[in-house]
Amino acid sequence: MGRLAQTENLTDVQEEILRTVRDFVEKEIIPNAQALEHADEYPTKIVEGMKDLGLFGLTIPEEYGGLGESLLTYALVVEQIARGWMSVSGIINTHFILAYMLMQHGTEEQKAHYLPLMAEGQVRGAFSMSEPGCGSDVSAITTKAKPDGTTSSSTAPRCG
Repeated sequence: MGRLAQTENLTDVQEEILRTVRDFVEKEIIPNAQALEHADEYPTKIVEGMKDLGLFGLTIPEEYGGLGESLLTYALVVEQIARGWMSVSGIINTHFILAYMLMQHGTEEQKAHYLPLMAEGQVRGAFSMSEPGCGSDVSAITTKAKPDGTTSSSTAPRCG
């Protein structure tokens, strides 16, 4: 196992979370990853399993229905998921990024509304980093969201 997986002095709760995630990866992700990847199929059952384990609420505070775990626990969990299938770790990572941003910068009303739904996995965070002609070259994206709900982009894309 990797160096992080051998982190010393983890709490009993952290050890139990990691044991549960390791078992999930062994039973649900590894046996299915290759077939789903080759079929270019979204891993719905795997994501539902992560939802059932409470992983979408891993770092969301308990007051919002999450587990309130540390960034270390999160990193160790993601390491295990990535060991099974890197693409699935991306699903939980994008969710975590948005939940973290909301926890740090959201209004109390936003936190009260979204974080419990995110902790349950009912609402999942995601983002887009692509636009026509640019693929996923983030530095070349010119589209901007406007407060009125519309978007705009440069007429001369920098993609090329």
